[in-house]
Amino acid sequence: MASATFDIDDLDAGEALEALEKALVINPTSSQDPEVLSLKELQTIESIFQPRNLDYRDGEHEAHIDTLAKAIGKPEKPRHLEPITVWWGGAGWFILDGHHRRLAYKRAGVVGNIPVRVFRGSIEEAFSKSVSLNSKNKMPMSLQDKMNAAWRLTARTDYSKSHIALECAVADGSVANMRRVKRALLGKGMTSDRLLEMNWTEAQLVSKGEEKPEVDHGAEAARRARGYAQSIARALKDRPHKDPEGFALALLMLDERLPARLLETAAWADVLADFRKILETEECFDDY
Repeated sequence: MASATFDIDDLDAGEALEALEKALVINPTSSQDPEVLSLKELQTIESIFQPRNLDYRDGEHEAHIDTLAKAIGKPEKPRHLEPITVWWGGAGWFILDGHHRRLAYKRAGVVGNIPVRVFRGSIEEAFSKSVSLNSKNKMPMSLQDKMNAAWRLTARTDYSKSHIALECAVADGSVANMRRVKRALLGKGMTSDRLLEMNWTEAQLVSKGEEKPEVDHGAEAARRARGYAQSIARALKDRPHKDPEGFALALLMLDERLPARLLETAAWADVLADFRKILETEECFDDY
């Protein structure tokens, strides 16, 4: 199967896994393990192999890519970064760890001879490896990302409680709770692929017969918000992430009424509800 016809990044997690399984039946192994690949050969499946949620993290995202691109330098004589970890998925090589490095090479104008490290294993092993590598990455996963990654491993694999807890840097008690939720959802007739499409908060609500309320921010509000986000990201890069206390104080200095008003918005109410749900289930929060 040619990779050019394999538009997997447009698929959700369940569909992507099904497509990979079919591709591996047709083309189960590569002819060789490459040490370098071109930019176009480095394929991504972010619905499976990107355990971080990068939505609304523009500043941190951009700063990280900028730092890496500057380290690479000029395309005529690039300084190569740590090898990108790739896995053979039947239709080509897919990135398990190194999504930001790939974008940095692209930004630096480097299109070939990109160092890679091959990982061999099943889909489930590749899935687990991507979580493990990303949880130790220099752009740290948030608590919510770690909980969602642990849930996805619980939903899709039969790995032990201790294995998932170690790979995702979460408490054993959290994984035990996820197993209970998984049993409840499977008992309702849901498939493992359907569970994979949920985040941890949604899985808990559905297991109780509840639904996460939809927050309609409106197209115009979303357009304005994207503009604000891009402006802040350009001006401050990742400083709000590096110094959240200082940034929070700056918002207070800007207008002492602003924090309270933000907490009253529908957008922040949704985030707060998710975070409270995580705290309710995380008995060992101090471990983080």
